[in-house]
Formats: sequence, structure tokens, C-alpha cells
Amino acid sequence: MKTVTKLLSILLLAIMVLPLVQAQVAVNSFSLYPQKVVPGGQTSIDLTLENVGDVTVENVLVTMDLSQVPFVPVESSNEKIIEKIKHDDTEKVNFKVKALPDAKPSVYKIPVVISADGASKTSLISIEVAATAHLDLLLDKSEVVKINDHGKVTLKFVNDGLAQVKNLKITLQESPLYDITSPNVLYIGEVDMGDFETEDFTIIPKAKDPILSVNVEYRDDANNLFKESKLIKIPVYTEDEAKQLGLVPPKSMLYPILGVLVVVVLVFIYFRRKKKKKNAL
Repeated sequence: MKTVTKLLSILLLAIMVLPLVQAQVAVNSFSLYPQKVVPGGQTSIDLTLENVGDVTVENVLVTMDLSQVPFVPVESSNEKIIEKIKHDDTEKVNFKVKALPDAKPSVYKIPVVISADGASKTSLISIEVAATAHLDLLLDKSEVVKINDHGKVTLKFVNDGLAQVKNLKITLQESPLYDITSPNVLYIGEVDMGDFETEDFTIIPKAKDPILSVNVEYRDDANNLFKESKLIKIPVYTEDEAKQLGLVPPKSMLYPILGVLVVVVLVFIYFRRKKKKKNAL
């Protein structure tokens, strides 16, 4: 009786331990191509699974849990089945995922759940969403028309990249092509993706079509610092060109005509008085 009980205990223990032994399949390594993914972009994930147990494991279910991360599977589901993995052997499985267009730049941990024979094990892999910040400079409008005009120039700073622009500071550089009569350093701060900000500088152009030199300094979501020098041409004409193009209103002839009339009247009055004095003698 004692022998039977002992055998049953051993058998029960074996039944309890067997799934745990067989469940010793885990992610040995993984690789991504590309290694970083942009918002809206795709990456291919190769998982290498290793069976460190003592027996061959069959019907291994591999599931990528994407419920808490900004990724969706493409070309297949988030589950794959491996028919068998021999002990001390490895097998590879591939997933393709796409980052959502609004995914924020960050490193995301993705649980990989491996299930076999009623037991499961969770491993973690990571994918980095990296977005390049980019700022474009455009001329919004200009009050200056001809050389030596004094007026505002409105510049537009457009975030056409895939990351938020932070701590934006702009500096209009001095140049012999123009004089700056307003503060030449301005702080904008944040510019969201697909958005823009405008700022005014007051200048006096000293040459035709002066090129403004603007230094921009900003950081992206990963706190990387960007320093760029951008050039923007301002259309400025000579006096004659501005007149020919109709950009300068013609001078009114009213005042010259009035001036001539005043002179004529004064001359008339002068000679009339002179004539009266002569007749009085």
C-alpha cells in the first residue's frame, strides 16, 4: 500500500511538473528591420525561440500582445503556431507590425506570450518609435516694397516633420543687405506637427531682393537639439521698378497745380496793385 501511494505521489508530481518543464520555451533573441519605426511605418520582427526544457514541445502558440501599445499587425495576425521545438533547439517566427500614425516617439515594451501544453510564459521585447523633427521657413507677407522702405516682414515657421518642435528660438542675423529695427531674437516655444507659427521682424532693405539669414534652434520629443541656418529672400524693388510694376502709387498732380495757381494769383495781385499805384500817381 505504501508503495502504491508513493508511486501515485511520484506520478502526480510528474504530471504537475511536466507542463512547467515543457513551458520552458522563451524568446532567446529578436531583431527588427528597420530597427526604428516612424509613425505610420512598418517593421519586421524576427523572434528566435529556444526550448531549454528536456522534452520536445509541440504546438507552441506565440502571441504578441499589442493591446497596450500603438501598433497593429500587418499581413497576418498577432499569433503564430510552431509545430514543434526540440529540446535544446531553436525556432524562428516572424511578425510584421505597423505603428499607428499618431504614435508618440518612445520605446514601447511588447509582451510576447508563449503557450504550450496548458502552460505559458511571457517575455518582453521593445520597439522604438522615432520621428524626425523638421522645421521649414516660409515668407508669409511683407510690407516692404522698395529699397529703404521701413516695414514688417512676417515669417512663417512650419513644422512639417513627424515630431513636435519644442523650445523654438529664432534669431535674425545682421547683414549689410538690411537694417533691423525690431528685436532680432524671438522665442516661440512649441510648434505641433502639421502646425505653424508666425513672427514679425521690422527691417529696412538696403538692396534689391535681400536674403534674410535666420538661425533656428529647437528640440524634438527625445530632447535632441537642432541648430539650423535658414535663408529666405524678400522681394524688394528699386524706385523705378516699383513704379513700373504699379507697386508705388503715382504722385498726385493736385499740389503742383495748386502751387502754380497760387503763384499765378500772387503775380496777378502784385501787378494789379502796382498798376493801381501807378494810376494813383
